[in-house]
Amino acid sequence: MSDNQHNILPEDQFSFKDIVLKLVSFKDLILRNWKILILAIIVGTGTGYLFEKFTKEPPLYIAKIVFNMENGGGGGGGGGLQDLASAFGISAGSSSGANLFSGDNFLELLKTKNLYNRAVLTKVNVNGKNVIFGNYYLKKSGILEEELENDQAIQTFKFEHDSYETATPNEKSRVRLVQAYLMPNTVVANDSKKASFLTLAVTSRNDTLSYIWANLYLKVVTDFYKETKTQKTRELRDLIKHRVDSLKKELYYTQNAAARYADQNQQIIVQEGLIQQQRLQTNSGQLQGMYFEALKNLDNLNFSMAKETPLLTRIDDAELPISPEPDPTKKGLVIGSILGLLLAIIYVAFKETLSEIKTN
Repeated sequence: MSDNQHNILPEDQFSFKDIVLKLVSFKDLILRNWKILILAIIVGTGTGYLFEKFTKEPPLYIAKIVFNMENGGGGGGGGGLQDLASAFGISAGSSSGANLFSGDNFLELLKTKNLYNRAVLTKVNVNGKNVIFGNYYLKKSGILEEELENDQAIQTFKFEHDSYETATPNEKSRVRLVQAYLMPNTVVANDSKKASFLTLAVTSRNDTLSYIWANLYLKVVTDFYKETKTQKTRELRDLIKHRVDSLKKELYYTQNAAARYADQNQQIIVQEGLIQQQRLQTNSGQLQGMYFEALKNLDNLNFSMAKETPLLTRIDDAELPISPEPDPTKKGLVIGSILGLLLAIIYVAFKETLSEIKTN
């Protein structure tokens, strides 16, 4: 068998030499048709630019706040406060929000309409003026000019009440409408599995709007957290405070009565009169002891409430001005130029192959 027969490869296999020859042939093909390729890149780039120009949306601004929510201390007051709570018919065990704000429960809680109802109707300070956030959102979000441009009723609508409980049915309906636009653009997530930090990201077409809503929403969540976490202690504290006020009033009345009786009967020698004076003094002493004990319990409850109150720590705060997200027009230019180049290469390759077929 000859050497030439050994060097012949099957038709379905390529040698390294064949690959090099193909690459050289492809390079020559590109150089011969460079004008077509350049023209195709220009056309593709222009097409991508025009497509992005006519379909381009307003720039988006993302306000991000990284924070950590720490739970307050447990029971806080020890057995003494638990006994005191039991005397008033209140459980002083773990707070009602002990499990509500743990793990995934906290992230699901952030999506509830109750928080949005509070936040949308809350007044915020904008350039020194207090305005209802819902009105500011309708004005600055751009939905009146884009998504709701055909809704004539909402074009002149304004929220008048700053509480959901006192809002009219029409206002409540508009709150739900604003909520529908805010919820998808308000995201709280744990970006790092190794840390307990949470990131609140708010996206809108206005940087100031994103900044205000991020801070407002976080404040509403924090206030709700504190109210729920310390609910039992606050109820007990209110009862004790009412008791302190009542005892104080009764103590001052008894002390004044004892003083008046002593002034009016300075020369008293009748035993019955002395007994009455002693009774007033005894009642005053007893009330004074009860008052000091109630005052002590109130101080303990205030301390317990401060201990139970959760602490929100902002790790990384949002700041104005906020830079807009990258312009998608640049992406359109790149994609258009690449598609133009690929189509041009396919065209010249097809043309070259067709020419070879005709020649053969």
